[in-house]
Amino acid sequence: MKLNLLLAKVLQFVTFVFFTIAVLVYFGLLLMLALAVLWYVTRILTLFGLPALLAVLAGIAALTYVSLAVSRQPRLYRLLWDLGLELITLGKTQIKRFDPLIEEARGDVAGSSAA
Repeated sequence: MKLNLLLAKVLQFVTFVFFTIAVLVYFGLLLMLALAVLWYVTRILTLFGLPALLAVLAGIAALTYVSLAVSRQPRLYRLLWDLGLELITLGKTQIKRFDPLIEEARGDVAGSSAA
């Protein structure tokens, strides 16, 4: 009976770790997209012979333009934000689905130790 409790708790922890990593990857990708715009614009401009300082300034300007374009589309911005929040909510829901299994296993462990 203790094996059932241990197995339920381990799987609950694995589910928690999985969804934590998924949320971190999602929000990390949003950050990485912004850094990718800056990186590639800078690389392309230095490829054309622009000095590195001017290329970085142009990359920052391009990143600012892309950020401004996204912020002017409130539905897109809200969609990206809501997707992340729904991922968090889904993770919490999946973790709570283990609670009845854990309570049932605890009851079995307590019942077998009392007998």
